[in-house]
Amino acid sequence: MGMIMINKTTAVVAGMVAAGVLALGGWFGYQEWSEPLEGHVLRGYDATSPVSTAQHSENVFTGRVTAFEEQRDIEGWTQDVYRVEVGSVLRGNVRGAVRVTYGLDEGTAVRLEEGSTYVFATNAWTDASRDGHAQLFQGEMRPVDSAQLAVRKDAAALPLRLSQ
Repeated sequence: MGMIMINKTTAVVAGMVAAGVLALGGWFGYQEWSEPLEGHVLRGYDATSPVSTAQHSENVFTGRVTAFEEQRDIEGWTQDVYRVEVGSVLRGNVRGAVRVTYGLDEGTAVRLEEGSTYVFATNAWTDASRDGHAQLFQGEMRPVDSAQLAVRKDAAALPLRLSQ
């Protein structure tokens, strides 16, 4: 009988210790996860969607690429810099020849073709006179066609929602 009592006592104590460890671990885990997490959000919209991108762009326009100027870092981002002759303006006030930068968050952007016309959705860089306008769309850039232009016109007509 004494041996059974010791085994019961040991089992009860072991169970209480296990429950305490689980409770304490859960409490510490909760404290760790309930603290605000540090992070960095690149943007608050879907950069691969022409509609979403247009709503966050100061300027939406068609433009013919006249020259690839260079590739360089601007504000920590590797960008291809193009000289673009503005065609039709769907939103904004860009005119004439502008500098447009295009670079992907991940991977390498396919070079835009000189002489081809594209739809650009841009915001000015901090130093717009030197760096020009940043292309916000992160999807595949293809020369503009009538279907793509119709989608972009509809998107540019939506209310502007500049990112914070």
